Amino acid sequence: MSWRTVVISSNSKLDFQMNYLVVRSNEIQKVFLDEIAVLMIESTAVSMTAYLLNELMKRKIKVIFCNEKRQPAGELIPYCGSHDSSRKIYE
Repeated sequence: MSWRTVVISSNSKLDFQMNYLVVRSNEIQKVFLDEIAVLMIESTAVSMTAYLLNELMKRKIKVIFCNEKRQPAGELIPYCGSHDSSRKIYE
């Protein structure tokens, strides 16, 4: 059951480790992926691994990216698993 909204607002590195989102900044924090509903990346100084992005899409976790003014600029939407996946590619 996903219920948690995770906001990344400072420079950090995000990666995947044994079903956990690992946030490496001044401290190392772990969040269980099945608890996350939304991941919001507020800072433009965040790096993420491709494996983490793939796991987030598999689990249908919404990822929102913000611009330098911390306003939402885009989101990560998986193509597979929806009835109109070919239409999403062309849009």
